Amino acid sequence: MQDLPLIQDTVFDIPTLEKILPKQHSTHAPRILLLYGSLRPQSYSRLLVLEAERLLQAMGCETRVFNPHDLPMVDSVSADHPKVQELRELSAWSEGQVWCSPERHGAVTGVFKTQIDWLPLEIGSVRPTQGRTLAVMQVCGGSQSFNAVNSLRVLGRWMRMITIPNQSSVAMAYKEFDEQGRMKPSSYYDRLTDVIEELVKFTYLTRDSAEYLTSRYSERKESFTLPKM
Repeated sequence: MQDLPLIQDTVFDIPTLEKILPKQHSTHAPRILLLYGSLRPQSYSRLLVLEAERLLQAMGCETRVFNPHDLPMVDSVSADHPKVQELRELSAWSEGQVWCSPERHGAVTGVFKTQIDWLPLEIGSVRPTQGRTLAVMQVCGGSQSFNAVNSLRVLGRWMRMITIPNQSSVAMAYKEFDEQGRMKPSSYYDRLTDVIEELVKFTYLTRDSAEYLTSRYSERKESFTLPKM
């Protein structure tokens, strides 16, 4: 360390277990925001999100589902639009998120991407996504694919979120829900349960350490002011 310049010596950090482990543990229910990517009346991404919400609530979480209806295209209105403010406030409220999009033309839908595009990396001193856990899911009209979840992982990384390893891709989603909109018992439902269980575990594990886990040397260096001599 003695060979490091002053600025590096000041902001350079050697991670330790003591620094990572929180001194106090939150006791409130994990706060999870769920986003889906279709405006269709029979939206299977919405039905999958609602099924995920039931599981989250059964595991003791507090949940919010954002309705993307009436959310304008990004940059078509100012950021003080009520739906934009609602989305940003929910993201800031959350400690973890679930993203679910249909796969359309091998990618996520415009409806879903618009939601993410309205969430900047930083609003003043508040970062509405950084450090939050994330689970990604998709629904397919045909055979199983992973293009949408792969795209969601890229978005999650860009938004500086802690994206869990597990994921869900439901093929021929129109066959997987009954007339009441509930998901039928299947290996897809089992995988969904795996994903939600893992998300809750990662949220408990990281939420009290998120600020330290997302602290970056390059950003600390940029904000560091050399002392006057």
